[in-house]
Amino acid sequence: MKLHPEAEITEEQQLEALQALSHMTPEQHKELLAFAEEFEQMPEEEKELMKEFLNMVASVPKDEREDFMQELQRFDKMMGMDGDEDDEGDGRETGDGEYDYPHFLSRDKIQKYTLRVTLKGIKPAIYRKFSVPSNISLRHLSELLLELMGWMNEHLNQFRKYDKYYAPAYQREHEMPVLFGPAQNFNQEDYALSDLLNEKGKSIEWEYDFGDSWLHEVKLSSVGEYKEGEPHISFIKGERECPPEDCGGIWGYQDLLKLYAKKATRKRLTEEEEERLEWYDMTDDFDPEYFDVDYAYEICEDYCD
Repeated sequence: MKLHPEAEITEEQQLEALQALSHMTPEQHKELLAFAEEFEQMPEEEKELMKEFLNMVASVPKDEREDFMQELQRFDKMMGMDGDEDDEGDGRETGDGEYDYPHFLSRDKIQKYTLRVTLKGIKPAIYRKFSVPSNISLRHLSELLLELMGWMNEHLNQFRKYDKYYAPAYQREHEMPVLFGPAQNFNQEDYALSDLLNEKGKSIEWEYDFGDSWLHEVKLSSVGEYKEGEPHISFIKGERECPPEDCGGIWGYQDLLKLYAKKATRKRLTEEEEERLEWYDMTDDFDPEYFDVDYAYEICEDYCD
């Protein structure tokens, strides 16, 4: 089968194909024949897509092809095409319990890091300021951020520094493979905050929900030493309510705030506008300027246990 009208199959590719066929087991040969039969029954549009895909695979250098195929297998698993429909868990319970990951990592020096985490792209600022040990694992920090900001932990998250991304290990098993570009992916459990941030005034990025893309600046406001008896995680201050989940990112939330302000001034809303505010629970009890400071203190106290 010629993959594309303009494609020319080289002698080397033909030889590789023959060698692969000669090493096939009877079961693999049956699978190949079944695939060929399935291919012939595909609609023309799907055939063209398959041909383009095979051309892409053929264009990958031989010495890189194995890594390329491993990435594709990970992508295949992420998209649920491997037929594993019984695995409904998110994989966070990696051992005996949901907290079975390192909270703090062994480092030569442990310092008191004061962080200011600000949701990017909106004013007045939605931010939280708190202190953590420099050796807190990125995984433990991401869990703390979710609670302090007010997110429901219904979506994926990752830290980013330059072209390096750090996500929970359970999440990386189902992530989009990095097939092109210089980006690199790492497990949050394997890195401490001080591995990414160690200079006052520097910052990294934390993203929650890759669809709405809530981007947060994680800035190292100060570096100090702990006093005797001082809690290793403590809340300092914060302002404004967290946006509702799945509202369309910064722009979607700003549109909702306009509707909310319109309602607050007793201007008439359409039925659709009323339903939209109700859907995101932005009713009379909602206040975008409110922030429950006492609850934030409780969260940090719980993380000290």
